[in-house]
Amino acid sequence: MFSRWASTTFGALRYRDFRILWIGSSISFLAFMMSFVVSSVVAFDLTGKNAAVGLVGLGQGVASVLLSPVGGVVADRVSKRLLVLVGQVAIGVSFLITGILIVGDWITIPLLVGSMFILGVVFAFIGPARQAWLGDLLPREAMPNGVALQQISMTGTRIVGPLTAGILVGIVVIGSGGTYIFMGSLFVFVIGTTLMLPKTKARQDTVPKSMLGDLTLGIRHVTDRPRLTLLVMTFIGVVLLGFSWQVLLPGLLQNELGRSSKDVGWLMTASAVSGLAVTLGMAGFAGTRHAWRIMFAASCLLGISLALMGWAPNYAAALLVMLGVGAGGGVFQMLNNSLVMQESEPQFFGRVMSLTMMAWGFNGLAGLPFGIMADRMGERQTLFLMGVLVLVATVVAGLVHVAINRRASAEPAFSSGLAGGGR
Repeated sequence: MFSRWASTTFGALRYRDFRILWIGSSISFLAFMMSFVVSSVVAFDLTGKNAAVGLVGLGQGVASVLLSPVGGVVADRVSKRLLVLVGQVAIGVSFLITGILIVGDWITIPLLVGSMFILGVVFAFIGPARQAWLGDLLPREAMPNGVALQQISMTGTRIVGPLTAGILVGIVVIGSGGTYIFMGSLFVFVIGTTLMLPKTKARQDTVPKSMLGDLTLGIRHVTDRPRLTLLVMTFIGVVLLGFSWQVLLPGLLQNELGRSSKDVGWLMTASAVSGLAVTLGMAGFAGTRHAWRIMFAASCLLGISLALMGWAPNYAAALLVMLGVGAGGGVFQMLNNSLVMQESEPQFFGRVMSLTMMAWGFNGLAGLPFGIMADRMGERQTLFLMGVLVLVATVVAGLVHVAINRRASAEPAFSSGLAGGGR
């Protein structure tokens, strides 16, 4: 029983090149998850405002929204290995510089926003490239599991990342600046793993196309497939409405629960622990007919948990509710990304995944208005509203999915009726 579960859950790791990419991506995700905690703490400590935390995320959001579609086109045109390699160097250098600015007491909110903007620019290019790279490293039948393992890696680093960041920030001799420097140093290892992978070639087209032409073809590929369109729009909607809870956690802790804003790491760790456990259990369903239903159920769990977070009476209750937030969010992301890859053709992987990556850009943009809303009406009320909005978006998406399936079932019968009438 266990061996069958393990082979189903971790099957894609049998492939050497994917295994190396997965290890490097995991370390990269670790630094990325740490940055959420450290940047939030620095921004809140500098100003004492939720809006400042949201403003820092705005830098990444603007870059992702503006550049993700371009990043997807580039990922489908150039060497994915070279693109990912250059991006990793840029992120590592950015983290190191930010750490030096904090240590020297030169950091300001605009500089912190600029650092996150650079992060958003880089991920707009290497995010789609790394996801599309799976199509080159894995056979088609192993790809859903590969996507699931990428999500498991991301969820796992959400445990280690916030916990590591929280511990390092709390050590006086290290603090926020030392934590940023540590994050930058991790990319020495990440770059090393990328160099171990075989070189990839740029796409060879018989008829060269413009960037705009490639982007148009990618968008048309999505809009011509109703299920793929629904998956992309659902991902954008749920991430936009429900994943800005991280912006509100420092203020919720300090203003409502009587805790230090630095305790945010433990809340995020609780979320990540449950996310990892449930995602591991559900990874085997990524390529099955149950994936759609489980995805919608996970989104509902996320919405309900966010609404309950608005009513958490104390810190212990908040930790408990975060288990639902992590489980719902982690499984939703894993299954949605896997279904998107299954519904897409390989030559469009980069462009299609870039559209889903835009969700994180919109999420960064939403952080500022949600932060302003929390400053005016309270963190509890804002979290409750976020949960309700996620539930509404999920119900609408579920109804559209049912309608698409009914239409697809009716079309063969309709066509047969026309054929019979002709006879």
